[in-house]
Amino acid sequence: MMTRANPFAFKHSAVCLAVAGVLSTYSAAAQTTTADAAKAQQTEVEVIEVRGIRSSLKASMQDKKESSLVSDGIAAEDLGKFPDLNVAESLQRITGVSIDRSGGEGQAVTIRGFGPQFNTVLVNNRQIATDSNGREFNFDILAADQITGADVFKSNSARLQEGGIGGTINVKTARPFDYDDFRVAGSVKGMYESLSEKTSPAASLLVTRNWDDKFGALLAISHQKRDVQINQIATAGWRGGQTISNKRDGVLFTNAYIPRNWDQIIDQQERTRDNASLVLQYAPSEDVTVTMDGLVSRFEVDSTVTDLASWFEPDRVGSATIDPTTGTLLTFSQDVGLHQGSGDPATDFVSHTRNSRDISTNAFGLNVEWKINDQLKANFDASTSNAENDRAGRDRFNVVGMINSYAFDGTGSVPTVKHNGFGGSTLPSTSLARMHYNEKGNQFSDEDEVTELKADFEYVAEKGVFQKANFGAYRQEREKSSFQIYGGQCFYCGYALPAPVDTIKFQPFTAKNFFPGLINTFYSYDGDAVVKYLADTGHPITTTLQNNRYTINEDVTSLYMDFTLAYDLGDMPLTVNLGARYAETSVDVAAVQSFVVDIVPTADATLFQNVLGAATNINQGTKYANLLPSLNIKLEVQDDMIVRFASYDSLTRPTMGQMSPATTFNEPRRQNLTANGGNPALKPFRAENWDLAYEWYYQDANMFSFTVFNKEVEDFIVTLTGQETYNMTARKGPSYNCVSSPLCSSSVVPTTAELNGSSEVYTVSRPQNGESARITGYEAALTHMFDNGFGVTVNATVVDSNLNVGADTTQSFALEGLGDSQNFILFYEQGDYQARIAFNNREAFLRQLDNGFNGEPINTERFGQWDISASYDVNEYLTVFFEGINITEEELVQTGRFKNQIYSVEDNGSRYAVGVRGAF
Repeated sequence: MMTRANPFAFKHSAVCLAVAGVLSTYSAAAQTTTADAAKAQQTEVEVIEVRGIRSSLKASMQDKKESSLVSDGIAAEDLGKFPDLNVAESLQRITGVSIDRSGGEGQAVTIRGFGPQFNTVLVNNRQIATDSNGREFNFDILAADQITGADVFKSNSARLQEGGIGGTINVKTARPFDYDDFRVAGSVKGMYESLSEKTSPAASLLVTRNWDDKFGALLAISHQKRDVQINQIATAGWRGGQTISNKRDGVLFTNAYIPRNWDQIIDQQERTRDNASLVLQYAPSEDVTVTMDGLVSRFEVDSTVTDLASWFEPDRVGSATIDPTTGTLLTFSQDVGLHQGSGDPATDFVSHTRNSRDISTNAFGLNVEWKINDQLKANFDASTSNAENDRAGRDRFNVVGMINSYAFDGTGSVPTVKHNGFGGSTLPSTSLARMHYNEKGNQFSDEDEVTELKADFEYVAEKGVFQKANFGAYRQEREKSSFQIYGGQCFYCGYALPAPVDTIKFQPFTAKNFFPGLINTFYSYDGDAVVKYLADTGHPITTTLQNNRYTINEDVTSLYMDFTLAYDLGDMPLTVNLGARYAETSVDVAAVQSFVVDIVPTADATLFQNVLGAATNINQGTKYANLLPSLNIKLEVQDDMIVRFASYDSLTRPTMGQMSPATTFNEPRRQNLTANGGNPALKPFRAENWDLAYEWYYQDANMFSFTVFNKEVEDFIVTLTGQETYNMTARKGPSYNCVSSPLCSSSVVPTTAELNGSSEVYTVSRPQNGESARITGYEAALTHMFDNGFGVTVNATVVDSNLNVGADTTQSFALEGLGDSQNFILFYEQGDYQARIAFNNREAFLRQLDNGFNGEPINTERFGQWDISASYDVNEYLTVFFEGINITEEELVQTGRFKNQIYSVEDNGSRYAVGVRGAF
């Protein structure tokens, strides 16, 4: 492990020796005084009925205060009433937590600057299968109405499942024994989307019955539909080192940055989410409780993208201006008749469904709690879950275009592309439309299955310094697979065939509420009609199972033990939790791979086609073991004041997709042969961490906290782009021209580098274990409730690292996702009225070190969002409510290496909901 000159760099061994010495000194005066000990001895603790904003905050504070770890949490304001429309959006109110959004709603969570893959997400203490090729949990599959709370653990104990360097989140759902007798809760609401200008329904129902704590049943169902519009302008990336020229004027600039393309996107989505859960509880005796539960989730996103697209080539730039400092083209044109081999530019009309999702998630579990005797308790848990995003072979991508000139202008607040003949309602004649490129099946299907077995034991001592011991075993078996069913059709590439405008319904399209100053009226068509036309004319898109698929089996076996010790340090209660977790991981990888053996031309001078060889089976595997010690110290300086110290090791395993040995060869272009693949030899991230926290719980329900943390991380995994050479085995000497297509006889082949030669160099993106990094930071939070019904919550997280991305294009390592964040919440609760306004801000951060296209970074600019909510209790049973999300309609902006390299601007608009909620 790397050693650094850091005055705060504590070592585990030194801390443990110091604690042992203190304990031996004070053992004679030991007393059971901590909240954990109180729980262990089953003494009376405060019970908070959670109903409303204030009681929700109070319950969260109580949990934080009693915890032996550095943690935070949120609690539902009532049965069926979570603070936000989405679980992730509630989590972002917690100090140190930020989120990524999809379709304007929270999807994945970042903790202390560590992205979604670094955080373990549990549902009722179980890990759930995910619908992607990563480990991150997508919160948008869960309905918030069925959630009763969530805990965010920022420090580790041996009892917590390993895997989260950033933290561990445990989402809790309702159980029938949590409630007395019979309860019913439900809601109905309508949600209005400002961009689509459509209103959609959402409803939920929860019914629970408890028969004298002997038997209980709970059923919860929910349905939500959203008609979403997402506006976006974007490029695949900025290409550096380009020579800007045309055949009329020669070279204009050298070593310049030019965007690969520019898309003006309107993504119209219909999102439907259905959740259902059933929980049964049975207590055959006072000492045994059996819980069976099941969760079924279906989440469908039917997306149709309409896109006005431009493709930029450096050899047909008619005129341009450049930023001399960064070499970025600020303005330039693409003109017909000036190319030097790339072909004339075309205004493209793209229609595709690549952003669609079809997710099914199922989870089932059996839990037995057994109080063996007064001192020993056991908890046995078995669970299984599976998830699938079933998209292979189903999405389509179609391009119809017009040969045309256009000009890019990046000097304004939002970059624009002006296409000749387009302005206001004026459009070129439909007779200029030409057929071009078509494909199906770009997206993969991802399947995941997780089986877990756990046995946890707790032994509670009768008295003395030693309070309790926790020990147990854990087993997880996981299988994740990914496959693609793909087919491309380039028979009409090159803009030669007039488009059958009537057959494909080629007609003007006007985007609602699009970016001001940009073209909002252009042509669109029915992409499904294009697919049918191709089939009817004898040139169908034929899809096949691709030889870039993989299946990964990962088995994890863990053992743990920790001890809780308590005594009085003078008149200050001290609690020490000390333990270790040992984890063995075994990974087996199986893949089917075909490598490229030739590249052939198409009718489009800028577009080629890969020719793949025979399938090859790849089988690899790895094993590793980790010992993860942990120490948590809690000192109650006085009744309302706590100081904590934690020192612990943690790890995050590579994602399943990162471990795939399969390589996917992307669509080949002039000067742009790219591919991406995995690396089965990856090692896990490993971190040594410490936290120092101060908490002050003043008055009845107010709190101030301040935490300093440090993480030393080794074997960081970063996706890097490098050069890989592939032999073109289908080609024959001495010329080694392409041979796998009739077009290989064309005159362009000998002068086109990608179409001749015994080998070709691809730019390939693969994950690698990188360097070590140090992350330091602090968190501050304040919650204060006034006597007049008002209250305020303010928190901020500041993080820093010894590695940041800059202008050096050779830099191969920096920390992705690391950035500061702040929250401000002002609320009012008095009598029957509740209101809240919340602001969440995330400062600029590095989104990706390598964009996967050409090795350039993607940076996300500062994003701040305002949300509001209000409710009125009509009576003790019914509440009417109003909610607003992103009410100022902030836009998410991403840039390339430099600020003037706009990568994308995304506008999700705002959402508003009005409804009624009932609880009986």
